[in-house]
Amino acid sequence: MKTIRIDGPIGQGPGEYSARWLRSQLPADGSPIEVKIHSEGGSVFEAFAMFDTIKGYSGRKTATVESMAFSAASLLLCAFDDVAITENGYTMVHAPYFDNEETPKSERQLLASLRERMIGIYSEKTRKPIATISRMVDEETFLDAESSVSLGIVNRVARASSAVMARMPARILARIKAAKPGASATARWNAAVSACGSVSKADKKHPGLRLEMLAEVNKR
Repeated sequence: MKTIRIDGPIGQGPGEYSARWLRSQLPADGSPIEVKIHSEGGSVFEAFAMFDTIKGYSGRKTATVESMAFSAASLLLCAFDDVAITENGYTMVHAPYFDNEETPKSERQLLASLRERMIGIYSEKTRKPIATISRMVDEETFLDAESSVSLGIVNRVARASSAVMARMPARILARIKAAKPGASATARWNAAVSACGSVSKADKKHPGLRLEMLAEVNKR
């Protein structure tokens, strides 16, 4: 069995993992592959191309999430026959967005289409209702290993080495902690700003959260 590692962001830039690169790694004889994933995600368009490449591969394909498969990287999991996750692993799903302050109508329509397609893929993989997946995507949901299995985006938990969790960036760990049920509005707002890169983007992506945070602060 050939092992392929996706250890970084998804895209076509330097140091990123692309569909073209993935196609170059696949055995010509259709023999089994295992793809080990440790990725924050990246380009949703490239992820769709990689998803189609994996889905169309004739041999048996398995994957292991080593620490994280977030955003676009979590989409790849839906293309495999079998998916494992390490004990300290996490997955994350969220809606696609563009990094610009003003989103033209054409881009909003594209985002809506991408979101609908992603929700359909997640729903088919997990066998969960569209409404359930839609809510999780819009809320940017982090899932630990057991929750990932319960949702159905992965099939089983594999034993992890202690070194795996250490590879996850501190800012990602902070976002996971803030996203847990019961997290304060302030923690969720700080995580949203960290994820989006600016206050204005966080305010657009999470309407009402800033006001919730301010109300929480004023009660102290």
